[in-house]
Amino acid sequence: MKILCIGDVTSPAGVGHLERKLRAFRRERAIDLCVVNGENASLITGISPDLAERLFLAGADVISGGNHTLRNKAAYRYLDDTACILRPLNFGDGAPGHGYCIAEACGKRVLVACAMGNVHIDPVLDSPFDAIEKMLKAERGGYDLALLDIHAEATGEKLAVAHAFDGEFSVIFGTHTHVPTADLQILPKGTGYVTDLGMCGETGGILGMNADDVVLRVRSHLPIKFSVAPGACAADGCIFTVDQNGRTVSVERVRI
Repeated sequence: MKILCIGDVTSPAGVGHLERKLRAFRRERAIDLCVVNGENASLITGISPDLAERLFLAGADVISGGNHTLRNKAAYRYLDDTACILRPLNFGDGAPGHGYCIAEACGKRVLVACAMGNVHIDPVLDSPFDAIEKMLKAERGGYDLALLDIHAEATGEKLAVAHAFDGEFSVIFGTHTHVPTADLQILPKGTGYVTDLGMCGETGGILGMNADDVVLRVRSHLPIKFSVAPGACAADGCIFTVDQNGRTVSVERVRI
């Protein structure tokens, strides 16, 4: 099974880029399942139902989330009603939406989950370790392989989650920092891993945003409103190839 995972969509233009490019890329690379982190699709204000629908139509099978997912209250009903769009599962049972879903690919039941770290990120949620363990226990026997988006700032925390659950997931990938990392690896028990997929959006600035706005905000500490970067769009991600036993056999970085 070939699984394509794409980093944080940072703007509506990133959604448009996937609408133009993703279906053809999936055909070209024979992708069986595609997970897109869409938490910033509405320009760092969460994701709207219409942008989520556009991502599904573009070729995403599952949309994962992060710390901004619940900022758009207009999406709460959509998150409740739509199985394959996720917010971090460690928000707790009282939050709108779902922390995981069961998708289907190649005749297999694929559990796709999203959890959020605690280090240098806001809001600070319940322990991702406890939430992941609870989910795996509850769903044991109900899936054939599992994927995890660990949405976190600290690289060490992402790696700690990966090593703690090596062998429990076929694939663990990090999101949130918007910077693609070079540490593609297969952990000892067969879990494919990368610390951060990168992003999908305008490439000419800082993490998808206009560089002048970011510099002014960092230097002045004032609540400067960000605008999008001026560059062309690109989508960063990885392709994980998983064997019939649920072990990753290769990890490849891609840019669309």
